[in-house]
Amino acid sequence: MTRSNNTLVGLALACLALFAAQTALAGDLEVRLDGLRSADGDARIALHRRVDGVKFPDGAGVVAAISRRAVAGSMRVVFTDLPPGDYAVAAFHDADGDGELATNLLGMPTEGYGFSNGARGFMGPPRFDAATVTVGQEAGLLSVAVPMGYPES
Repeated sequence: MTRSNNTLVGLALACLALFAAQTALAGDLEVRLDGLRSADGDARIALHRRVDGVKFPDGAGVVAAISRRAVAGSMRVVFTDLPPGDYAVAAFHDADGDGELATNLLGMPTEGYGFSNGARGFMGPPRFDAATVTVGQEAGLLSVAVPMGYPES
């Protein structure tokens, strides 16, 4: 084998090792929505990363989103191959199916919503830190509950 072939083979092996290492560091996050009132519309779940200067749950921090037909009671979705780090989940029950969280004239939600760890805010959404879920480097499925809250009817 010539020196240039050795270099190419070494480079190819290094790239494969790097790819394998990154794949091994990817984790899966199961999100369980609990307390969905009905099977009307969709459940919309967004996975966020912290973005400096941006208030959670702003769209700028969304790294993945899943929309599924709602199931009364509980349902689960899985975000796969996530790099290690801190994430937060925001979800809402889009019962009317319009793709947006319905609000009243004061901006208060009129559809069900929830955050990872059951985090709640005061007069608005919780802080990212209150809803943080850490995906580590160890293999396996991490699970987090998102209890759905509904405004009083």
